[in-house]
Amino acid sequence: MKKPLLLIPITIALVIFFYPTTSNSNSTGSIGGKTGSPIDGSSCTQCHGAQQGQGATITTDIPSTGYEPGNIYNITATINSGSGFGLTNGFEVTCEENTNDTKVGSFGTSDAINTQFTNNSNAVTHTAAGNSLNTWNLTWEAPIAGTGDITFYGAFIEAGYPIGNNQGDLFNSTSVSFNEAIVNSTINLSEENNFIFNSANNTIEAIKTVSIYDISGKIVLSTNEKFTTISHLNKGVYIIKSESKMQKIVLN
Repeated sequence: MKKPLLLIPITIALVIFFYPTTSNSNSTGSIGGKTGSPIDGSSCTQCHGAQQGQGATITTDIPSTGYEPGNIYNITATINSGSGFGLTNGFEVTCEENTNDTKVGSFGTSDAINTQFTNNSNAVTHTAAGNSLNTWNLTWEAPIAGTGDITFYGAFIEAGYPIGNNQGDLFNSTSVSFNEAIVNSTINLSEENNFIFNSANNTIEAIKTVSIYDISGKIVLSTNEKFTTISHLNKGVYIIKSESKMQKIVLN
């Protein structure tokens, strides 16, 4: 009778030993600070026992000349097709300036069903509804003039099988950098780019009528002059708007 009794603890030990370790996966979105950026430090691999996947990309409509302060750009985060189980994916994307590694810009969730803010709104991640995708769309508002070069950092997970266990997860990471555009009167004005704000001397050059609004939406100035100085306005955030362009500025 002793042998059968001895088999019970042995069987339990073997089950525990061979049972897959459960990972701290977050199908409802990253807890934040897991992009592997200089500030975040850590990445998805601290929660997922993941192997290297087939890579990922962050693409934007920021031009090769660099971002213009106050402009809003579209960002697309994509996991390349890998050999994961394919049912549950996740990501987190953030942005930092390259000199002091501080978080910069303002993210937007242009697809609120599949994306959401994390890390005190300094990053964007997937939602529970969005974890079945491998591509996510978001927006980013460029920071104030003088910020300098910036980098987007992204970390991505393709869940393995069985879902929620530390088996077969694939980890992907990527980054992409941009410089701050030199915005001055040497840029050609056009129907699409019909005004230019020069932050060095707080002047607007325009070929169309432009209006300036304060942060409450109240119009404070409207002009059709080619050159307009707005240094007399109080310090703060303003919106410059023409019939085909809108730009957020900060007067210091």
